[in-house]
Amino acid sequence: MGGGAPSWMPGKKQIDKATRATRKVAAEAFEELIEKPVKKVAAETFDVVLNTDKEERRAMLYGVPPAPEPEVTPEVTPEVVPDDDTVIGRGRRRSKRSGGAGTIMEEYGVVTAKPIAKAVERA
Repeated sequence: MGGGAPSWMPGKKQIDKATRATRKVAAEAFEELIEKPVKKVAAETFDVVLNTDKEERRAMLYGVPPAPEPEVTPEVTPEVVPDDDTVIGRGRRRSKRSGGAGTIMEEYGVVTAKPIAKAVERA
């Protein structure tokens, strides 16, 4: 949307500011005086004609399901399960040099690593 003063005109910034301010005021006035009341009357008319309420209207028009009724359940204390950290090892690096896992032949990996007491043994 164009508008405002041409670029060659002196005082262009002031004219553009005034144009923006006028548009903003006009948009707010349109929304408050025309748009909101028309929407409100239309919604009320729709509700009266079809004998619905706000939630049913939303479900019909927008596909929004009505809010479900909260399910009443007996209070049950959930079972507390302690964290099992036997698999997770949080120790130092296990290789001789940082960043290099190496191969078994170079003796930088599995061969020189000390076994972890918490680790799960695999057969």
